[in-house]
Amino acid sequence: MPRVHPTTKLGVYGQYDLNPEKAVTLYTKSKLQNKFYIKTPNWDVARLSFELKGIQSNREYEEVTKEQNRMRAHSYDQFRLNEKRLANAEKLLRLLWDDFVEVNDFLKDCEAKENESYETMDVEKKKQSHYHEEIGKLDSDLSFLNKFIHEYDKTVDEYKIFEEVLVQTIHTSVIFENINDLMKRCDSLLLAQVEISENEQQKIQEIECIRENLLESTKSALHIVTGLNNDLSRLQGRYMNALEECLKWEKSITVTKKLYDTQ
Repeated sequence: MPRVHPTTKLGVYGQYDLNPEKAVTLYTKSKLQNKFYIKTPNWDVARLSFELKGIQSNREYEEVTKEQNRMRAHSYDQFRLNEKRLANAEKLLRLLWDDFVEVNDFLKDCEAKENESYETMDVEKKKQSHYHEEIGKLDSDLSFLNKFIHEYDKTVDEYKIFEEVLVQTIHTSVIFENINDLMKRCDSLLLAQVEISENEQQKIQEIECIRENLLESTKSALHIVTGLNNDLSRLQGRYMNALEECLKWEKSITVTKKLYDTQ
């Protein structure tokens, strides 16, 4: 018997849903269909109806909508990631710029200190050359004093004759006629001895004064040369420390620049 009420719809396709008895013909396949090779359906295979085309269109629309939403979410995530990367890059750029400014100022200070040290070294070299000239003058004075001492010893040797004459006169007094001759000879010898003593004391004092002046000049020159050597050593140490610091900062700048170029 035919049914009084139609069969309940499946409720799968919404408004395009059909009764089973009407939709069963749509799933009938042709006997001529083979796997991986679709032939033209025969008369006993139902064609695609308007309802199935609507269902397929809705399915394609839903797939396109899902893909669009997925692509939007992916693009938004990429946008946020790019914003974060851009912020990090700007922050790194500011840090590198600050480091560059600091290193540049440090290099300028090092250059100024280097120029100042060169100027100081030139001044000290001039002083050292002046002190060398003074030392040369002192050496010439010493040679003059040695020559003077040699001449003085020669003069003393010459005056020894008077002493020998006095001794001979005492032992051989028969050549004198009276005491006056002997006294005159003695007076002359005493006067000569006094004069020699005065000259000797004067020369000794002059030699002592010259020697003291020479010693003081030598000591002062030695202290000055020692101070200059110490100053030069300190300047050289400061220059080497500044050079090592510059090389370290240059190495740091090179590494930072390479990292920035790779990014």
